Amino acid sequence: MDFSEETRENAENKVLLLFFADKVRMPVSSMQLTRIMLEHRFMNYFHMQQCLHELSANSFLSVEPREGADFYSITAEGARILGLFGNLIPDGIRNRLSAGIAEIRSGLMRETSVTADLALVSEDEYQVSLRITESDIPLFETKLSVGSREDARAMCRNWKEHANTLYPQLIALLLAPGPLREPSRPEGT
Repeated sequence: MDFSEETRENAENKVLLLFFADKVRMPVSSMQLTRIMLEHRFMNYFHMQQCLHELSANSFLSVEPREGADFYSITAEGARILGLFGNLIPDGIRNRLSAGIAEIRSGLMRETSVTADLALVSEDEYQVSLRITESDIPLFETKLSVGSREDARAMCRNWKEHANTLYPQLIALLLAPGPLREPSRPEGT
């Protein structure tokens, strides 16, 4: 891909995000936006994150932190830019998104539920269950065993407070091509 193709793709992705925000007519969380863009294969996670950052930095999307998540909405300036560059979106993508927007909107309106529970398995083992559901359909679910009640409580607390950040990161790691690298360890350990 040469520079001009990459530049055009970046512009298309930004205009697509503005188009989506305009059509959905409601604030959308980062986690919901990630799921929609990946499920419909509109763009990959990394391009989406870059575009979201640039669109919000340029005040084309507003970012409202609430309930431990960032919610995005189109601004008046974003709508103006969409009017100028909306023709960059390929017709097939525009038609697919337009055809499915009502269903997407109704799905977004249903409450997303983040839960974290712990259960004592034995004297020195706790099971932590972490889950995200939307309309009683699990988006993400995992169970982990830990050695102390304090660790189990910390995991539950962190999941409830940071699921909107952790979930997209987990998805990105699971979708990453090639082997995953081990996290770096502090010297002396």
